[in-house]
Amino acid sequence: MNATAIAAILIALCAFCTNTFAQSTQEQLKQAQDTLKQAQRRLPQLETLSEELKVELESFTRKLETAEQDLAQSNRDAAKAQALLQESKVAHEANPNQDTDRALRKAEHGYAMAERGVKNRNKRVERIQGKHQQLLLSSERNAQQQKTLGTQIKNQRVQIQQLEARLHEEKQKATQLAASAASAKVEQQAQLERQQREQAEKLAQQRQAEAKKAELTQTMAKKDPVTQEIKLSAEDQSAQRKAQKLLAEVNQQIADKPGRRPLYKRLTLKGQQLPTVPFTFIGANYYRAETRVSSGQQFFEIAKNRFKRDLPESDDGQVYVFIYQAKSASRGVLQYYKKSLLDN
Repeated sequence: MNATAIAAILIALCAFCTNTFAQSTQEQLKQAQDTLKQAQRRLPQLETLSEELKVELESFTRKLETAEQDLAQSNRDAAKAQALLQESKVAHEANPNQDTDRALRKAEHGYAMAERGVKNRNKRVERIQGKHQQLLLSSERNAQQQKTLGTQIKNQRVQIQQLEARLHEEKQKATQLAASAASAKVEQQAQLERQQREQAEKLAQQRQAEAKKAELTQTMAKKDPVTQEIKLSAEDQSAQRKAQKLLAEVNQQIADKPGRRPLYKRLTLKGQQLPTVPFTFIGANYYRAETRVSSGQQFFEIAKNRFKRDLPESDDGQVYVFIYQAKSASRGVLQYYKKSLLDN
């Protein structure tokens, strides 16, 4: 993998991470906005409650003042009744008769009623004081809640402004990185096309050299058929003609369909008795590979397609050239020949 491809991957990864951060910031912003709305809805409720508490507190303040005044009056009445009772006792003890006795009982009853009045008014004052204290505490608590909520609303607004600024910055950065990634991808594609053109030119030169060798072999065979027969067996001569025909057909196909892009970015040849060998794209959906083979029946695997072949014992250890024609992504044709047939 070249530096341009690595740079493109890194830029794309940075753009992805930045987009992820922007999504996270967007979620935080939405959460902060929802929290602000809830606080803003709660604040008027507290303000309304504050007014209600204020009115009720004023009412109980007046009630408390009246109750305390009534209690003070009851205490004064009780003191008078007590003084009258004491006078009645002294008068009855000094001159006991029906009139002083009747006056004493009346004074005792008056004092008892006055004491009961003091007791009742004292309970009323305590009850109103308790309610007044509750309202006062509720009012103070409400005021504190309003203050806290006001501070929260202020802080939420500041946080929202910060999140909006950060989101804007992250979106700008993501846009810039996406543009850089697109530019890097274009550069990577251009570099790949240059490499393919250079590779195609190199393969074309190699095919021309092989074709010249094949032509020279044919010429030598015509000039000196006896010597050629000695060099090549009848089986090899037949295989040589097939290889020459195959190369001619492949070269013609490539010449008729120039500039076709490869169907596979990476294609390999696998076998039971050979290492994994990469194919080279030579044009028009043709791929070429060469490797040393073993004789016997074996399976070759290319792009999940399996081909059963039986190689002769005489070719054990020989270098074979494999030509694979990709008809489609799931179908292809495998042909091969012994490399030495066209090297001689």
